Amino acid sequence: MLIRRLRAIGRLSAQDEMMISTLRWDVVDIPPRTDFINEGDIQNRCCLLMEGVVVRSNFTRSGERQIQSVHIPGDMPDLQSLHLQRMDHYIGSVSHCRVGFVTHESMLRVLDGSPKLTATFWRETLIDASLYRAIIVRNARLGSTERLAHFICEMWCRFHAVGLTDRTGFAFTMTQEMVGQVLGLSIVSVNRSMQILRSEGLMVWDRGRIDVLNWSQLADLAQFDPSFLHLND
Repeated sequence: MLIRRLRAIGRLSAQDEMMISTLRWDVVDIPPRTDFINEGDIQNRCCLLMEGVVVRSNFTRSGERQIQSVHIPGDMPDLQSLHLQRMDHYIGSVSHCRVGFVTHESMLRVLDGSPKLTATFWRETLIDASLYRAIIVRNARLGSTERLAHFICEMWCRFHAVGLTDRTGFAFTMTQEMVGQVLGLSIVSVNRSMQILRSEGLMVWDRGRIDVLNWSQLADLAQFDPSFLHLND
């Protein structure tokens, strides 16, 4: 999954892929709704999401959660811990997840052996920052239905980039409550927006799956420009 993700954002040589394959992963199954990295933790390893969906979050004093980003298979959501070892957020599972952990020492050894790989991982962290900029505009300036449409377009593109879509859709295990925590919306607003998109024949979200029925109209409604994802541009 890691090689598949890196291929989506750059070009790897056979030697680079071989170097990645030398990494040794400690693979762990994570139950649903479990924070496995906590704010304040000091990390000496990075994680790769192999199966499932995880989210990056912070909490207010009263316990309200803001989900800041959503991560899918192939993502390394704590890659920045290579250089910022004290975590300033939580990373937790949405559904059952399989996560591989690799030590910082091993990662740095591989990166030291390949300037091209180092640049590719640096590009990955810059794309992570690009997603944050898009999220700020989406959540601050778009209406509730447009926000949901934008989020669905983003998820479709990211799942498609790592080969996890079929002809019309993809498996998606987040609840409406969680999506509301991503978009800064109540469950009622998310549900209402979902019904609007469904009634207009743009998408269907049912039983842990999203199907996009009319991409061009959905993207137009969302004012969605995929360039912020920097997929092999």
